[in-house]
Amino acid sequence: MDGISSAVLNKLYALGDPGRCFVLSEEDFFEAFPEDCPHDGEQLKKAIEKLAAEGYIDVKYSGGNMYCAALLRTPEAAEEPEDEGFDEDFYGAESEKTKHVSAFWGAFAGGALGSAIICLVWLLLNLC
Repeated sequence: MDGISSAVLNKLYALGDPGRCFVLSEEDFFEAFPEDCPHDGEQLKKAIEKLAAEGYIDVKYSGGNMYCAALLRTPEAAEEPEDEGFDEDFYGAESEKTKHVSAFWGAFAGGALGSAIICLVWLLLNLC
């Protein structure tokens, strides 16, 4: 992620919680830009459009040099790569399956024990 996009995300994150809309001018975003980045409105507009297309922010409206935008994900989540690990998914699915095996056998044993008690009570009532 380039410096301008990171600055836009950090500016919105500094203002408040994700999902909350803020009205900002270009100058507000320029304050968060790194020192070596030029304060160009076209680059800012491209960065905002890119972040909106990627799902990081939601732009309600933009006109002139004003933007109404909401942060959808925190910058930490934006910089964190998505896990594509097979091992986590595979072992996670197996552990979910094995959790229910013990519950099955416990229910089976309880049903068998309950049936045995009912049969014994019925047998005792018929013999007496």
